[in-house]
Amino acid sequence: MTTELMLFEGPVRSEWIDYNGHMNDACYVLVFSQAIDELMVQIGLDESFRAEHQVSIYTLQSMVHYLQEVSEGEPLQVSAQLLESDAKKLRVFFSMRHGESGDALAAMETLLLHMDMAAKRAAPFLPDTQVRVSALQHQHEGLEWPALAGRSIALTRPRS
Repeated sequence: MTTELMLFEGPVRSEWIDYNGHMNDACYVLVFSQAIDELMVQIGLDESFRAEHQVSIYTLQSMVHYLQEVSEGEPLQVSAQLLESDAKKLRVFFSMRHGESGDALAAMETLLLHMDMAAKRAAPFLPDTQVRVSALQHQHEGLEWPALAGRSIALTRPRS
């Protein structure tokens, strides 16, 4: 059975709690960012590979959906589904769930770009990375498309 890639597990830290008594909106993104870092490791872009080959990943765009409040100490899990990819880009959907109940807490869809750091410009994935990206894309092809994927911000619903 194909499953999403588990990238983060841990509790809500006290420094992530805001004046409303729950996790600050920026801290959801912090957790998702840590999940991106782990995704990079999973596709072979760990710290040593990035240093040796002068490559990295930049975030081009993100859309965050805040679904439930989370309190200090609650367990979090973040998984990812690779929606689309090409030679330079990844479109990834991250799901944050409660570590015990499995309730959906937040989601973030992100467009990531592979960069040649020496040239300071976008560049195709190196062959080793492309093999891993292609394998992950193939694994995730059978997953159901997330309902929130591709959603935009609007005050009114589009008319049909």
